[in-house]
Amino acid sequence: MAERMLYDSELVSVAEFRCSPQDGAWDAVNVIRSPSPLVVFPHRSVGIRPADGRPVLATPNLAMLYNPAQPYERELRDPRGDECIFVALHAPAIRALEGEGSIVRDGRMTQTHTPTDRVSYLRVQLLARHLRGDDPDPLLVEDLLLRLVRAVVGRSAQPAPRRTATWAEHHRLAESAKELISAAPEAAFGLHELATRLGVSPFHLARVFRRQTGFSLHQYRTQLRLRLALHRLPDSRGELTSLAFDLGFASHSHFTDTFRREFGVAPSAVRDAATVRQLLAA
Repeated sequence: MAERMLYDSELVSVAEFRCSPQDGAWDAVNVIRSPSPLVVFPHRSVGIRPADGRPVLATPNLAMLYNPAQPYERELRDPRGDECIFVALHAPAIRALEGEGSIVRDGRMTQTHTPTDRVSYLRVQLLARHLRGDDPDPLLVEDLLLRLVRAVVGRSAQPAPRRTATWAEHHRLAESAKELISAAPEAAFGLHELATRLGVSPFHLARVFRRQTGFSLHQYRTQLRLRLALHRLPDSRGELTSLAFDLGFASHSHFTDTFRREFGVAPSAVRDAATVRQLLAA
């Protein structure tokens, strides 16, 4: 496993994390070593089983939430291993969030994960690019990070669902659908085919998936494709057509139009350092 610190202050720390598929951590119980709660933004799909929670497939559509000393297990889903960006929330940031009615209680996260909206995910990726540069602006970084974290942990301040047998079955169904979509995000699954493979009715699958994940099935797949594209864009070297086809878009224009509609900018904009800084400051 490897961590690279991108930013560190009294409020927050930001780091990149990578774990190769050969790492022994996949076969062991992992423990959060950070003394601060973490908000983790995955780049790749990883099976996560918190010690006191139900297993969940962590994907770029989610933020994973961890507390200090929390044990958890991981399962390999992507042959390239695990890769993510995480934000550690230090005491002043935690106190501010607790005063705003977020899911932070007594210095700890009260949930294991939460959906992330497209704007938040875009900002995470742009912020990481800014922090890898030569002269990141601390005021810009911290202001953006606090707004970003507030959007992620504040939007989930709601009563936890009752852990009934029905809820557990719905959770398993939604996770199974996520597994199928994440294993082949480029595939053109229809609702009937997906429901048949999972042994349920299309209406039941669509209703349960939205309740469990916050996304419709189509939204989930589209957002997953776009977030995978966003992560790969800096290394695409202008080959947008190839990237579009790899992720299941019908054409270069289909990809570009969908990307612009969801993120508000063209794919080419997020590869230019000067434009990235302008977007972050907006």
